Amino acid sequence: MLEYVLFHEKPFQLFVDWLKSKGISPETEIAEGTYEIKIPEDLDDELLDEIDDKYDALMDMNQQIVDDEEKENQQGYHMAGVVVTLKDGTISYADVDPDLLGRVMSAISPEEFGKIVAAIVDAVEKPQTETYCQRVRRDD
Repeated sequence: MLEYVLFHEKPFQLFVDWLKSKGISPETEIAEGTYEIKIPEDLDDELLDEIDDKYDALMDMNQQIVDDEEKENQQGYHMAGVVVTLKDGTISYADVDPDLLGRVMSAISPEEFGKIVAAIVDAVEKPQTETYCQRVRRDD
């Protein structure tokens, strides 16, 4: 399954409705301010590209909504977060400077960033004391 995550109900609902209009029945899960959408991986490559484009546009909308809400916030909090899902299903929020996260997201896709976060979670939950090269040599 391919997983997409949004952080506001409006883009989430727009994405789900759009997927359904394309004949895709997504699995969804809403938990603690995150909106997760799962779709099958075995879709046509052209459709997958279209889905990624739609998701990117909705991520931009999501960011705009967050920015607008932040401007309305009288307390002036300025922080972004990354949702980290542990192997046991526990969700943790990593606070990240929004400018830094914005620079990261301008360089890589949300899916690529998700892979990086998942690799870090895996490394924390299953520590490796050897480098990748050492493990490859040992296993050969």
